[in-house]
Amino acid sequence: MKNSARALFILAVSSISQLALALPDDWQQEMTILSDRAEIDRKAGTVIYEGNVILTQGTLRIESERLMILRSGNTLEKAVAEGNNGKPARYQQQVTAGKPMTRAHGDRIDYFAARRQVTLTGDSQLEQDGNLFSGEHIVYDMDKETVKADGGTRSDSQATPDSGSSGDRRIKVIIQPQQATDENAES
Repeated sequence: MKNSARALFILAVSSISQLALALPDDWQQEMTILSDRAEIDRKAGTVIYEGNVILTQGTLRIESERLMILRSGNTLEKAVAEGNNGKPARYQQQVTAGKPMTRAHGDRIDYFAARRQVTLTGDSQLEQDGNLFSGEHIVYDMDKETVKADGGTRSDSQATPDSGSSGDRRIKVIIQPQQATDENAES
């Protein structure tokens, strides 16, 4: 039993070590994963954590009901965090040194390590520097510093006058005003 737990821990740590690539120090930090249960499938290259899962490494924090890690060899391909019973999965990380934390939540969060991309699905929200994006589907590219949001679609019975004639849902974006610099304030 001890060897199984040790193998599970070693596989988990090695599979996720690339998960926190945002700050140079994040990936070098100790990773801690807390959960009620864990299951490993070496042949498939997956580790599944279930029950009040909390992953931390450096500034990275992921909270979910279920977290699945998919590897190819020694390389992390994807991490999938899922919420449950109306409680969303949550992500936060300081993407750039000296900037505030980026925070996000959704029914499902897919983290693509090599692409440095986070995809949020289902009642999703992303907050960065006080700016807020919400919709059914959000894609956040850390390298390109881009956010794409989609409202999804409703059935005809869910359509409202504000949602458009096709039943498309709308996204919501809140952008904070740019702060005046000392030079601009003096002018």
